[in-house]
Amino acid sequence: MTYIILVGGIKGGVGKTLVCRTCIEYLESTGKSVIAVDSDREVQDVSELYDSESIGFSDDLRRAMEPDQILEMAETNPDYIVVNLPGNTYQPLQEWLITTGSIQTRKAPEGRPQFIQFFITDGCWSSIQLLQKSLSEHNDNLPHVLIRNSGRLMSSPDWNYLNNVPEYRELFEKHCILVADFPLVATPVLFELDRKNLTFRQAIDTANSLLARRARFFVNQYNQTFDQIFEQLPNLVEGKLKVPKKSQKKVTLDDLANQLKK
Repeated sequence: MTYIILVGGIKGGVGKTLVCRTCIEYLESTGKSVIAVDSDREVQDVSELYDSESIGFSDDLRRAMEPDQILEMAETNPDYIVVNLPGNTYQPLQEWLITTGSIQTRKAPEGRPQFIQFFITDGCWSSIQLLQKSLSEHNDNLPHVLIRNSGRLMSSPDWNYLNNVPEYRELFEKHCILVADFPLVATPVLFELDRKNLTFRQAIDTANSLLARRARFFVNQYNQTFDQIFEQLPNLVEGKLKVPKKSQKKVTLDDLANQLKK
């Protein structure tokens, strides 16, 4: 079965592209066959670094069938299709999922691709409201992985404050959601990678440079996150998750500095 991973979050600035990039690298490192799709027509960060297809979602009815190419790709039976979604594609995406009958049931029928939503959040109130909207859109027929991006967590030392938000807790009472915490990576590291047009794996191969050591540390961290996610995907599709799995320890800037000194 092919999994189609929709990497989004509706809200801009939550780190969707970084999660998408690292997801592609993780899956390729595990030997999986992956097709990357970049649907951001304005800033194609994924296309610049990875062999990918450019396929957009649009309100323009003349282009409504363009995303059908994703389903055609699934017919070639790759293990995964990873789609990078900009924030302005939410409504066209929902309409496409409905009109193509892609998520009439939570578990895809035999011979059809299984859709999964990676919902990236920075933990702000508007993002939680958008998560509510996304979960209620298709009667739980689109399994959700909530990825809490620690790199966008600015005003709290951890995610525990969300446990005191009734609306957030209610989501887990009503829906089967897999939660994973995405690790912190220093902005200067991302800046250098982008400036040199390097993937994390390519950065690691740059001899024993400081950038390589920083990249290796971050790769080890996000590998733990994706190990957790992809191990649990079959259970998520079946709706068997009872409570969010305990997340890994949050890596702080001090942790990062201490590791790099070793």
